[in-house]
Amino acid sequence: MDRLKRLMNSGEMVISGWSGQQDPMYLTELAKTGFDAVTLDMQHGMQTENSVIRGIAAIAAAGKPSIIRIPVGRFDLVSRALDAGANGIIAPMINTVEDAKQLVSFGKYPPLGDRSYGVSQVASVYDVAPSDYVRSANENCIILAMIETAQAVENMLDILDLDGIDGIFCGPGDLSISVRGDVVPDAYGPDTIDMIRSMPVEAKKRGKLAYTWCGNAKSLELAHELGFHYAALGPDSFYLRNGVDATLSQLSFRGS
Repeated sequence: MDRLKRLMNSGEMVISGWSGQQDPMYLTELAKTGFDAVTLDMQHGMQTENSVIRGIAAIAAAGKPSIIRIPVGRFDLVSRALDAGANGIIAPMINTVEDAKQLVSFGKYPPLGDRSYGVSQVASVYDVAPSDYVRSANENCIILAMIETAQAVENMLDILDLDGIDGIFCGPGDLSISVRGDVVPDAYGPDTIDMIRSMPVEAKKRGKLAYTWCGNAKSLELAHELGFHYAALGPDSFYLRNGVDATLSQLSFRGS
């Protein structure tokens, strides 16, 4: 149950896979790679409620934690995913403290939130007594507010200060769209890099987590330099293609 929390406290940067693919057999294999965790994307990936429930169990069986990015405003899926065994939640478009309070309400049990009791599935996934799960869930289930707009940056410190928010998730592409007014993203570009640089600094001041998304290895290296606790590399189509191409490139009879 505490596998994600233990990773977060390891002192090393946690690197997650990022998947929009639904097949649980594929997710089991992805979880067996060198990734420390797997994030399932319901916002822009093709994950559905059913595929997430199956995917969480497949990832857990491989010994890795799962984090679910819910669709915008679907706070009902926070407790649903946690009840299925998710170790963490990313909620997009958390622009205000009120948004963050709603997120906490669904993601934490009282007294921090209003999450209701219904843990038969998660207790089965981790083979624990329901009472043991609920007593430790507020500590072990990581709730992350996504910071991806200029408005969210303005409210970031107040969001971080909210009890029940365990950390923030930087959406570098959408943040650049919001700040620059250009629909073509410029992730980690000059217009937003200072904002992004402040995220792990402010999170660490409060004993909280800073997570970010990276589209390639270069961005992942930058995230490490900036001090992020956690980074996702994705989408998975990127490294699936790279893996196949790297394998085929080793064949002596194949042209470039």
